[in-house]
Amino acid sequence: MHLPSKIRGVRGCAHYSGAGSMSEKPVLALCPLMQSSHPLERSVGVAAVNALSHTIMAQHPDQFRFSTDDFLDLLPFEAPVSNKVGMVGYIGPFVPFLKKRADALVVVDDNPALETGVMDAGQRVIMDAGYTVSRDVRDLKEADIVIITGSTAAVGGFDAALDAAKSARFIGVVGPSAGWLPQPAFKRGVHAVAAAKITDLAGARRTILEGGGTPQFIVHGRKYTLIPR
Repeated sequence: MHLPSKIRGVRGCAHYSGAGSMSEKPVLALCPLMQSSHPLERSVGVAAVNALSHTIMAQHPDQFRFSTDDFLDLLPFEAPVSNKVGMVGYIGPFVPFLKKRADALVVVDDNPALETGVMDAGQRVIMDAGYTVSRDVRDLKEADIVIITGSTAAVGGFDAALDAAKSARFIGVVGPSAGWLPQPAFKRGVHAVAAAKITDLAGARRTILEGGGTPQFIVHGRKYTLIPR
């Protein structure tokens, strides 16, 4: 039987050799995994950092500034200056809003499901939907407004996205995965961090175990946006 190249050489059916060894570890022991080169370990590390961060924010709310505006209302669309938008990770619900206001929209994402349209010489996919999909984070260099999904930290592209967005006048991070303490991001030029806090743990856990994503489990929590003090 022929096996795909991604499967050949894999020992057994486990995706992670350390499976079953993490559940009893203290959260502080899991936090360093956020810097791991292994994607599953990195995801666990991000989750641990988020859990610890929410505990700290609950105990010291006066150290954080919560915006009274929705995240999208914080985006500084201005005329007659350039309003090019770059998005790292495809956030479908944001697209209609951005297309109405942006001079141009480029989405940096390697999701094969977005591979529709015609590739240009720079390996960018020109979409009929009114925006461009790129596989190269360096295409953010001309963006005036940059939105980065929180999951970028879990997949390992957060630093590269920030480095590529140095010319942007506004950088925002958004998504449930962005629940970490925001100060390090603010020090690197991020202007807003929008995340979510789970208020119904059992409901969110059940939804995730059933394969649900953000649109499904966010009903078991509340959104918030942090901005620099």
